Amino acid sequence: MAVDLLDAPLRISWDLCPAGQSPLSNNQLLQVARQLGEAGIFFVTLEDSPLRHPQIGELLQELTSGGCQVALVTDGSGAERAVLAQLESQFALFVDAASCIENRRLNADLLGEVFSEIRQHHAEPALLWMPKPGQLALLPELLVFCARWQVSHFKLPNQKIGANCENSSMQTLPDCDDLDRLAALLASAGLPEVAGLQLEVHDLFIWELLQPLTGGQRSEYGGCQAANSLGHISGQAELWPCSSWPEPLGSLLNEDLLDLWQSPQRLKVREEIARLPLGCDGCRDFQVCFGGCRGLSRFCRDDGLERDLLCRERR
Repeated sequence: MAVDLLDAPLRISWDLCPAGQSPLSNNQLLQVARQLGEAGIFFVTLEDSPLRHPQIGELLQELTSGGCQVALVTDGSGAERAVLAQLESQFALFVDAASCIENRRLNADLLGEVFSEIRQHHAEPALLWMPKPGQLALLPELLVFCARWQVSHFKLPNQKIGANCENSSMQTLPDCDDLDRLAALLASAGLPEVAGLQLEVHDLFIWELLQPLTGGQRSEYGGCQAANSLGHISGQAELWPCSSWPEPLGSLLNEDLLDLWQSPQRLKVREEIARLPLGCDGCRDFQVCFGGCRGLSRFCRDDGLERDLLCRERR
């Protein structure tokens, strides 16, 4: 039986083949996939090299037959494109722009070749990008790429901080200085014209800078959705509140997703998110951002302010 739609992770991201880890066996993979279908999960995004899993075809068939709408992320390499050409299931496809960025420089020609090759074998791909420190200034170039190649969907998802949050810090993620550099660049050069582009931007503060391209309102945003409408599955089948909140609720190999989602530990996460962050007290825009990404602020800030990493000060 599916969880109540008012109390369900409507969107699940799943790290399928993280570097340095052995992928789940076929039986384990299908065990997790069946739970997603039984729980009535609407959207599943397969990340971390899903095309490298030897049972990717079986997984896609299981998820789609269970009613999930599936999105898949690829680095666009020749090996992954070869697997992609053999898949028959219906899914959305995202090309990760990070594979064409080196030393803070975008290789737009290489990214264009990837899009051209994929379009020969698959429905229209979308673009995905998770910027690293010092890279936010590349965003206008990626928007120009979207215009040149007529990309219809560009997604900037939430930043992952990994299963071991001790290895994460503000130094490994974009910060306020990166945002200021992007703002200055856009102020001097303006936003490129991108007709028909659907922008999906997780971070409110980046979205604010790109707002003229989005058509105005951001009605789908209601604050941090970790352990609410969002969930995440690690490469070892642990269920997390989201990929930016690295405290697992339990293993989907040993416990049922429905039980984990109704557990006191999951409710404790939502109670913590409902509290006012110290750094947001008195801010006039709190009812707009609700503190931003609470996972990143919870695990990566070292100043005790508890607000979004890209928020410099109260407004």
